[in-house]
Amino acid sequence: MTWRDLFAGIKAGALDGVYLFSGPEEFIKREALDALQAKLLPPGMEQLNLSVLEGAGAREVIAAAETLPFLCERRLVVLRDWAPLLPGKAKNEEAEVARMLTWLENPPPTAIVVFYMRSEPDARKRLPAALKKRGAEVRFDPLSDQELLRWANKRLKPVGKSMSQEAASHLAFSAGRELNRLSQELDKLAAFVGDRAEIDVADIEEAVSPSLEFSVFEMLDFLFAGDAVRAERSLGLLVTGGQTYVGILAMVIRQLRTLTHMALSIRAGAGTAAVEKQLGLHPYAARRAAEQVRGLDPARLKALYGDCVDADFAIKSGKLRDREALRAHYEKQLGVYALALERITGMRVKERILCLLAAGEEISL
Repeated sequence: MTWRDLFAGIKAGALDGVYLFSGPEEFIKREALDALQAKLLPPGMEQLNLSVLEGAGAREVIAAAETLPFLCERRLVVLRDWAPLLPGKAKNEEAEVARMLTWLENPPPTAIVVFYMRSEPDARKRLPAALKKRGAEVRFDPLSDQELLRWANKRLKPVGKSMSQEAASHLAFSAGRELNRLSQELDKLAAFVGDRAEIDVADIEEAVSPSLEFSVFEMLDFLFAGDAVRAERSLGLLVTGGQTYVGILAMVIRQLRTLTHMALSIRAGAGTAAVEKQLGLHPYAARRAAEQVRGLDPARLKALYGDCVDADFAIKSGKLRDREALRAHYEKQLGVYALALERITGMRVKERILCLLAAGEEISL
């Protein structure tokens, strides 16, 4: 079932005895657990009727679930990241799983057990498969664009604010789709716009702290436009924000791969939809990538992507140190590394070099 089904069941009072919470959306996962607790346990009864276990064995879990509730109908037992559900071999896994599966055949009606997984369960294992078969798995997947818009406006409504679909999509593209982060950004935006009721794209660009992915996208945007000053400023913000050059490289590789696929797809007349499907891109991100590659040579993008991959392999295999890799790829005209080389070695590079890089002209040092 989906998290939407779970919330509907909580509201209607139609609850099962066992749930497996899985999926990446932690914010809604926590909200679901809070809603379940509020439904089951009267205020002040939590200490007597709630057990939150981590690293417990099957016997301890079963004992907690079979303890009779005090002054309410059902207890709530939350088991976090139970090892037999995760990839790899847990201690005494076969015996632990066998004991749990036997107990799950006839769990008591006086408890609800939640297997709360912050990491993805291994679907090949017996217990996750059994829980899924009995309909106990609740998936917490990221919100669609329409759901994100409804979620954002629901949170903005108490303070008299709202945003459009375009603004909500841009917010997710800029800050990422993790709702805990987006909740903080919505609070910031509501304060930023003051008396205005509508939050627009310009407000988001001004007030929102960009994600690493968006920052790299923006840095490449400046590079391709030949704007050396703003590109260097973007790189500087990434580094002072705690990002390593190797980490930035990984994101540059990912973005150049996307841009190369997008440029080739557009040149072949296939449009953005094929790249969306192939790379699993969000439609808004695909549209922004299509805008970014407009006028760029696919062959040059492919060459830059290859240079980055070679550098990444050389660093990770120990053939090159970061500085040597940066120098080598500076000589290969990779603008991102030209900036990085300035930062690491203190060598001053004329701003016009980046303009030449963006234009694809040859440079000799």
